[in-house]
Amino acid sequence: MTLSKNPFVAVLDLLRSPIDCFAAIYERPKWAFIPYLIIILSPFFMWFSYFDNVDMVWLQQTLLAQLSNNGQLIEQDWLTKDVLIAGEIFSDIFGRTVCIFVLALWLNLSTKGNRYKHSYGKWLAATCFIMLPTFVGDIASLTNIIFNTNNIMPNAADLNSLNGLLKLPLNHPWTAFTTTVPLLAPWYIALTYTAVAAWTDFDRAKAIIVAILPWLLTLIIWPVMILVA
Repeated sequence: MTLSKNPFVAVLDLLRSPIDCFAAIYERPKWAFIPYLIIILSPFFMWFSYFDNVDMVWLQQTLLAQLSNNGQLIEQDWLTKDVLIAGEIFSDIFGRTVCIFVLALWLNLSTKGNRYKHSYGKWLAATCFIMLPTFVGDIASLTNIIFNTNNIMPNAADLNSLNGLLKLPLNHPWTAFTTTVPLLAPWYIALTYTAVAAWTDFDRAKAIIVAILPWLLTLIIWPVMILVA
């Protein structure tokens, strides 16, 4: 095993040798600041590009039609380019930050039973790297936006979510679910498994359960809530 030499090499090692990456992060958790910056800054490029390419008149009319059919009253002033850009960027940054903190809390609590005790801060550092594939999703979304000649809705332009493939309208009852489900969940699970296996004495079965369970609960709880509502 060769530890990553610096945070930028650690980012590359996440793709080519995750075990080396997590071994280095364990020694230098402050390196997590770099992937977190990447995660929260990449939405700026994606959404500025989206709103520079989309027909704003078409977007405003479609948003008004879909949200009105959904029983929501929308002020025209809320549908300006600047407001919509700010809303999408804030939503991405807030959602990703919450996901990082919640996943770190899960890993901290679910690994209490192993011999090696790690602080919440160390799991937080690991989770920043675990969620780094969102940057790959942003690059894919940006490519889709640039080369797509048709107008698409914001929730359909983001290829980080399942709705990036299904492209359900905002007034569809399952849109909230498909927008929440990450398309790169298998990658997150694989990285989580690698971190848990590297940092704990859990056997393979326990490490897999710890890695899969939070995402599995999301896939189960959301549909139940929608069906009950």
